[in-house]
Amino acid sequence: MSEENSSQPKTSALLWILSLAYIYVLLLSPPGQILPGEPIWAVQPETLRELWNESVNFFFILPIASAIGMTSDLAPTVHPWIEAQFNFAEAWIFMFLPLLLADQRTQGFPKVLIWGLAMFLTNTFLCPYMALRAIKPKAESEEEPRKDLLARIFGVMGITIGVISLVWLILARPEFGDLTARYEYFINDLAHDRVTIAFCVDLLLFTIFQIVLLGEIEPSNSGKRWLRFIPFWGLAVWLLI
Repeated sequence: MSEENSSQPKTSALLWILSLAYIYVLLLSPPGQILPGEPIWAVQPETLRELWNESVNFFFILPIASAIGMTSDLAPTVHPWIEAQFNFAEAWIFMFLPLLLADQRTQGFPKVLIWGLAMFLTNTFLCPYMALRAIKPKAESEEEPRKDLLARIFGVMGITIGVISLVWLILARPEFGDLTARYEYFINDLAHDRVTIAFCVDLLLFTIFQIVLLGEIEPSNSGKRWLRFIPFWGLAVWLLI
């Protein structure tokens, strides 16, 4: 057994531990035990309202439509930093579908189903996927993956929502103050809100998983492997070129 093959069970075990830790700490741990905020089994109405409002404003469709007068003001008011963080994370996991489909190591996996569930509960499903793929044989291919129209559409969507998120964070909803005031709100929210903490953890894990997946999908002689080290934007550009 090669050194790489012998390390696969250990890598898979570590990823399973990560998966269980993610689920317990972020979703199940009692209030104040590890993190502030309430677990899923004791979720409060205001937290459900926060999640609902963020979901309704998915990809900024309703807020932008309301701002330009296309619809009545149906978009709930959400703090722009939190709104931008949510949509940035959703755009990132959105772009993972073509990445998962290009992953030759997991042929036969229900990738569309896993991705669809991850769009709602992110790393609750993406972490187990990475744990399962870790024990699969590594695909031996030196050919660059072919990306179709779907990949390019997802890349365009990802870049679009990513740019809007950054602009939204800084300029949208002026009643929430300048960038300093928004940053201070985010830091305070990060200290008290488990949902905000969870999204920050998601962004960190997306970075790691992007590096791993793109590093295996792109052959060693590819000139695009460096894109894996640029969180979010590297994946978006990879989908386009």
